[in-house]
Amino acid sequence: MVNRVVHHIQLGKWPYWKTLELQKYLIEKYKAKNLEGDKVVGAIITVEHDPPVYTLGRREKEDEELVNRLNLLGAEVFKTKRGGLTTFHGIGQLVCYPLLNIQHLRIGVRQYIHMLESVVIQVCSHFGVKAVTNEDTGVWVEDGKICAIGVQVTHGVTWHGLALNCSNDLKWFDHIIPCGLHGKSVTSLSKETSVNISPKRTEGVLVSCLISAFGLKLFKGTCYK
Repeated sequence: MVNRVVHHIQLGKWPYWKTLELQKYLIEKYKAKNLEGDKVVGAIITVEHDPPVYTLGRREKEDEELVNRLNLLGAEVFKTKRGGLTTFHGIGQLVCYPLLNIQHLRIGVRQYIHMLESVVIQVCSHFGVKAVTNEDTGVWVEDGKICAIGVQVTHGVTWHGLALNCSNDLKWFDHIIPCGLHGKSVTSLSKETSVNISPKRTEGVLVSCLISAFGLKLFKGTCYK
């Protein structure tokens, strides 16, 4: 039987760079050759990034002018190796990084992304928001993107993940073309419901849906931070 026990690492408000370093550490821990006999084979990180940060995906060309302009807004800017283009993370947005060995779980990359999208649709439905997928990766409410998804797989382990807009200030997206999609808008759970739906309120629902979708079990013990 495949071991599916994982940690849930709740970081609260954390800088992007520190979370990135934690992910790199966990990749080494959970890559295939290290799993034998281990009680825990993965982790789900949930976090709100503070200070605000723009991240550039591996398909984004280097643009010093863009980086300088975004820095002047008071945001950090990081070039990453995840899929996709530029997006934003900040307070009020629930970011989730599943660190899962999909080889161990016998899940393909495309299937994994579709499963993440389905999980987010379930979360939105829980709060009365009808969300869908389309030809562009992520989750949408009509033409408004409510959740960006960008992943990378290293040594069979997934990292990076999804960013669900809960109660964040959407004006930060005005300074970029989110995920490189022209003519599209962004939205949030709070905007769609006219109710303040915070990441803290959303976090448990998201993790529960992830656990169910991937057939995982939460480890009851000491966690990282």
